[in-house]
Parts: sequence; C-alpha cells; structure tokens
Amino acid sequence: MNRKRLQAVTAKEWLDMRKNKMVLIMMALLPLLMMGMILGTVYFMERIPDADFDPETGDSGMALPPELEALGYKDGVIILLNDQYMFYLLLIPLALPVYVAAYSIIGEKETRSLEPLLATPVSTTELLLGKIISAAAPAIVLTWLSFVLTAIGLYIIASPAIFAYWVRPVWSLSMAFQTPFLAVLSTACGVIASSRLNDPRAAQQVTAIFIIPLIGLSLVVLMGKVYLDMRVMGWATLLIAAITVGVVWLAVRLFQRETILTRWK
Repeated sequence: MNRKRLQAVTAKEWLDMRKNKMVLIMMALLPLLMMGMILGTVYFMERIPDADFDPETGDSGMALPPELEALGYKDGVIILLNDQYMFYLLLIPLALPVYVAAYSIIGEKETRSLEPLLATPVSTTELLLGKIISAAAPAIVLTWLSFVLTAIGLYIIASPAIFAYWVRPVWSLSMAFQTPFLAVLSTACGVIASSRLNDPRAAQQVTAIFIIPLIGLSLVVLMGKVYLDMRVMGWATLLIAAITVGVVWLAVRLFQRETILTRWK
C-alpha cells in the first residue's frame, strides 16, 4: 500500500466534503442535539423534588439494577437514562459517516469524476480505505468531543455521583475504542452499498442494520434488566472489531473496479 496515494485520496474526499454544505450541517447538528438532550434532561430532573421519584408514590416506576440501589432512587434513574443516552452518542459514528460514504461512489459517478479516479494507479484497497478514513475520522472526533463536552456540562450541573457514572471506565473506554470501529463499520457498509446501488438514499438505509439493535439494547438497559460492566463491554468491543474487519475486507472484495462503470445504469 502506498501511503502517499492513500493520503491523496483522503485529502480529495475531505475537499469534496467541504463543498457539500448539507453534509457539514448534518455533522454539526446531530452532536449538538444529542448534547442538548442529555444536559437538558439532567438539568431539569435534578431540580425535581426527590419525593416525585419515590418508586411507590411517584410517576417513575423504573426498576433499578442492584448496582445502583445504594445511590438513591433519583440518582439511579438519572444514571440509567444517561446510560441510554450513551448509546445515542454511539449513534453519531454510525449515522454520520454513511451520509458521506453513500455519496462517495454514487456522487462521483453522477459528477463523472469516478472514471478518471478508477483509471489512476490507486489500488482498490487504497481507494476504499481513503474514502473510509475521510468519512469516519470527522465522526470519530465529533463523538469524542460530544462525550467530553457533555462530561464537562454534567460536572457543572449534576451531582458528583451522576458525573462519576458518566465517566466511569466502562463508558470512557467504550467511547475510546468502540467509536472508531463503529464509524469504520458504518462507512464500509455505505461504501459497499454505494458501489452496488444507484440511489444514495438506499445506500444510507444500510446503517439501520446496526442502529436498530443498538437502540433495542439501550431500552433493555433503561428498563434495568442489564447493567453494563467491563466484561460485557469488552466482549461487545471485540465483536464490533471483528465485524468491522470483516466488512472492510468484504468491501474491498466486492468493489469490482473493472466492471463497476459498465454495470452502472
């Protein structure tokens, strides 16, 4: 693999991305909405009287896992909600890159820039890795930034227990390691779809394969049925990493540069 050619593809993709204002707006809007939802929910819940969180007389009625019972019902409920919101933050590296990846090949075909690109000495691996890196890197940085800024906000507005559970190792390490894998996984799926389909909107829908199970798991956590610990998240990270490597390998194998142009309708 030639590093200079890989860097050239990545730089070209970033230049094209800067020209698409809607993609940039979407990349900024989703993290802002997520942070606003999390901090706004915690801010108002912290100011609700503790009596309203009484599981016997209040409206919450949410079951707490044994690991959170010692913190008090109010803090336990907020922490469960924050654990669910963590899954929503992980939607950022899943949702954002696919918008770029879906247009990475379809858009170049429509603008007639794909033909000369495929005629260059750039290998298929270099071409696809450049597209994956250019789409995944901004989403990774935005996710990490959202996590850190939300932590700063919780440190200011929330109780020490709520802040401590937000930055506990199970989430800090998950954000550090799962975010890159999820971003690359989403981008690789988008590249596969965009190389096989003609409609970028259809290519974008491929991420539903991963978003729906993630939301389902977040609801199970919110119900108090599962408490996430390092063992669970460690196995989840290994599983995501294995799937990501397999999908990237599949993307390279399925991309047939010799026939993709003649197959396009």
